[in-house]
Amino acid sequence: MSTTEFVSACTRDCPDCCSIVVTKNEDGSCSFKGNPEHPFTKGFICAKTAKYPQMLTHPERITQPLVRSGAGYWPVTWDEALDLVTRRIDKLRNKPERILHMKGHGYRGVLAGVSNWFFGRLGSSTLSGSPCDEAGIVASEADFGVLDTNHPEDLQNASRIVNWGRDFSRFSVHQAAIVKAARKAGTKVLTISPAYGGNEGFSDEIVLIRPGTDRFLAAALCKGLLTRGVAAEIRDAAANLSTLESLVVGMETNDLLEACGVSRADFEMVLDWYTADGPTASVIGWGLQRYLHGGENVRWIDAVVMLSGNVGIAGGGAHYNISSGRNFSKWSDDGAADKPRRTLPVHNIGRAIMRAEPPIEMIWVDGGNFINQMPAGDVMVEAFGRCEFVVAVDTFFTDTALRADLILPCALMTEREDVLGSCLHDWVAHSAKVQDPPGEVRNDWDILEDLGKRLAEPVLLPDREETLARGLQTPNLKVTLDELRAKGFAKADWPVVAFENLEFGHADGKFRFVEELSPEPEEPAEYPLNLLTLISRKTIHSQLPPGDEGEGLPEVYISSQSPMLEKVDRDKPVFVVSQRGRIEVRLVLDDTVHPEAVVVRRGGWMRYGKGLNPLVVPAETDMGGGTAYYSQRVRLES
Repeated sequence: MSTTEFVSACTRDCPDCCSIVVTKNEDGSCSFKGNPEHPFTKGFICAKTAKYPQMLTHPERITQPLVRSGAGYWPVTWDEALDLVTRRIDKLRNKPERILHMKGHGYRGVLAGVSNWFFGRLGSSTLSGSPCDEAGIVASEADFGVLDTNHPEDLQNASRIVNWGRDFSRFSVHQAAIVKAARKAGTKVLTISPAYGGNEGFSDEIVLIRPGTDRFLAAALCKGLLTRGVAAEIRDAAANLSTLESLVVGMETNDLLEACGVSRADFEMVLDWYTADGPTASVIGWGLQRYLHGGENVRWIDAVVMLSGNVGIAGGGAHYNISSGRNFSKWSDDGAADKPRRTLPVHNIGRAIMRAEPPIEMIWVDGGNFINQMPAGDVMVEAFGRCEFVVAVDTFFTDTALRADLILPCALMTEREDVLGSCLHDWVAHSAKVQDPPGEVRNDWDILEDLGKRLAEPVLLPDREETLARGLQTPNLKVTLDELRAKGFAKADWPVVAFENLEFGHADGKFRFVEELSPEPEEPAEYPLNLLTLISRKTIHSQLPPGDEGEGLPEVYISSQSPMLEKVDRDKPVFVVSQRGRIEVRLVLDDTVHPEAVVVRRGGWMRYGKGLNPLVVPAETDMGGGTAYYSQRVRLES
């Protein structure tokens, strides 16, 4: 059987933005492998992406528009489907706030922003906040003035790496490879986490910390660093060091350590790591911002990095993330501001929809499985049920698509063209279209282009080719669209070391220290465990083929030292319980989990009884409108 190879790129919600070689077979099937020519991908990809071709040819893939009919769905033509949407939009055109656009990040790219542009032109309601990293982004910007960090490869210049909660075994296979190479060359790694399973092979030392309390350990470190003395250049580069000094002088180190559950010996060890000779890099995971005080967690760690003299140097830095869109022009914002838009908070979107005045009459969802991924999915189910008309642009009968009145089948990776960037590194990629989508499937751009032309007052999309070309016209990127298509990737020009000479993004060029330390919320005695819905090694969020999770109850991991085990009979059905309800689970003992936590790997579909997000009470982080998943308290019962 003959085969053809194409260079493309992964567009999924992942930091690596891998360059992939797609092998297309004569029968239409394909396989993926890492592009060996790409300087960051280096010829290998994660298992999640390697099995992605299963999604393309899965027998349950939706390949034609479907309209709800009673409890099921009935196939319709694209003309019939888009005419249904057209009539709804035309009816609401003079009151567009009654239309809600819900856009997720299930796929990324310049053209992937088309729905934001389209509904921005309409002036529809939209979402505010984030289910993921926004609290940490806003925190980083508050400290450094701009979101930036050293290049990921610079970790190999570190004498030591302090890993604040990142799961190197599941997060990014390429950052994991960098850390492995650094350790092989002599770099030491210390991991601080409430659930470090998977990091054992990446760590020389491990500190188990109480969930969500990183800021207390970091505050103790700041106190210790200030006691040992701060370099003059650090004092000169900060606008408010005296405020931080006044804040920590009244703190007792023992009280701070008691708050985070870290021993004095472990604290002294971490402090020594930050004061030893040679640079210390700090990696900040995408979990410690998912608490009520998640922004503070990040800001206090940034303060440690700054006070210890590890900002603006090779081998140092606070490695949180960068913007995946920083190397592209913001074409998708053009025109979006010409109409005011109502925003609804994503962390509590179900309740927000039901409380909206004027009410939401139409919902358009694309790029996200919100009912599955957000807290209180059952409330969102009710909200969708109350809405007159819900459109889901999707590929399978996900938990969200099953609540739609109309499902529009969309093209997947390798079935559409785009260009995209990474939130980890500065390589820009071309994701080539290498095959046509099956059946009547269309890509998102074509769907909205057709829809826009049908409206009584048309919304005409810009030229697709010009949009791609214009997206590449930024100061740090020197490549044309033709050049990017030919090679498949290009490097944007950014300094390897962020904030050299201690020059920051604030107007005065100075760093800003955090100015408060909030106490932990009072712990409800009846719910003694934090529910941590952590990253999975098998799937990116809920992007997996239907039924791929297997049979049986969702597995939750708990320490053998957890006092909760004394209160359950493991010979009987065991449930995770919150004030929102209870879900039966299968317990797995795991002493890499803090005794005050219970862990479940995220991504399970509610329709298969796997997801635990329905137990989470919607709560907002202290910064950025993030979603405080991990502050949810639960108990076990049998």
